[in-house]
Amino acid sequence: MRLEIIQKSAAFFGLLIISGCAFHHAPYAGYEGTQPLENTSVFAAIDDKQSKHVVIGISLIDGKEPSCWQVGCPIWTRILPGTHKFSVRYSSNFGFGNVASTIKYETAILEVEVKDMKPQHVYVARYKEFGGGVRVYVEDLGENPEFGVWIGLEGANRKYHKVTF
Repeated sequence: MRLEIIQKSAAFFGLLIISGCAFHHAPYAGYEGTQPLENTSVFAAIDDKQSKHVVIGISLIDGKEPSCWQVGCPIWTRILPGTHKFSVRYSSNFGFGNVASTIKYETAILEVEVKDMKPQHVYVARYKEFGGGVRVYVEDLGENPEFGVWIGLEGANRKYHKVTF
């Protein structure tokens, strides 16, 4: 998938970053009704091994839009076992734009299919940029692994949120 260059207002971008700290503490429920957690799987679009700064969000789960209006699209989702398709918005290579008060970055929408997801397994997207594009593959961390996401600003309110089943 090719990365597309985008330019946005720095003030708008800053607002999104700050508001994102108040969300994503637990995986987004990507199914209807209630289910015991031990009967679910987790897909994490955020790559905990990624060394560069990227912004990630799941924009579609099996063709349905998750709630993205409040503070952005979810970075991880809890779903029922089975085969699922996700659209992930991947943004990187941030810098200042040519116009005052703008930020420039590159973005791509990645289509990810995860087959035969098992209960209590965590599946993590891994990204590799190459020559103006990006590839994604999914790693199955196995049953009930030690996995979570860090939310917040380092030195201020950064906290680890572990996935539980």
